[in-house]
Amino acid sequence: MLLTFLFTILLGQITTSHPVQNENYIVAHFNAPLSKNWKGRHANFKDIYQIKTENNNQYLSAKSINSDNLIVKEIAVDLVKYPYLNWKWRANHLPKNGNESVKKYCDAAASVAIILNTNRFFPKTIKYSWSTTLKKNKVTESPFAFWPAQCDVKILQSGAENAGQWQTEKVNILADYKEFYDLTKVDSKIVYAIVIMTDSDNTQSLSAADYDAIYFSKN
Repeated sequence: MLLTFLFTILLGQITTSHPVQNENYIVAHFNAPLSKNWKGRHANFKDIYQIKTENNNQYLSAKSINSDNLIVKEIAVDLVKYPYLNWKWRANHLPKNGNESVKKYCDAAASVAIILNTNRFFPKTIKYSWSTTLKKNKVTESPFAFWPAQCDVKILQSGAENAGQWQTEKVNILADYKEFYDLTKVDSKIVYAIVIMTDSDNTQSLSAADYDAIYFSKN
């Protein structure tokens, strides 16, 4: 369901232009209200995803009650030139029994995903998650992705140990892409969109998290 929605709204809108070659490619610092570049799965996405301020810093806050809403932003970033994705996040409430490998419990307090292929027949996605139950560094596949679709899920944070505290992440997406697709060399690979999702529809519970400072970097 998630992949179908994403590729429906992105098909026909994506360009293949590359970003200006700076050290970083900024996705969002959330220093202003969400722009029209962010699209939601449902019309009421701004009820769930809101800009808030704490200690003079603005950030994106997400609170989901029995919801599968998400936000997605179209981008064009070459992973060979910008292999690292950086961001900060904070899980405030974990969905009950959340487990990204099982349909019945496939919810996460926080997740950041990248879209690697806009072909509706061969969608490719890598998702980084803050899981309720799966262990840190666990790699699984989304139970909603059926061949030839592929959605790999990597757990970066697990459980309540760091809940309520900002955590800084830096992942080598190019390395993960090579590993998940069994590749030794990649000359170019475009990230077409980035997805933020705090969801709780499958567990029928509450899920809440904050996000900030999302950007790609060369190093």
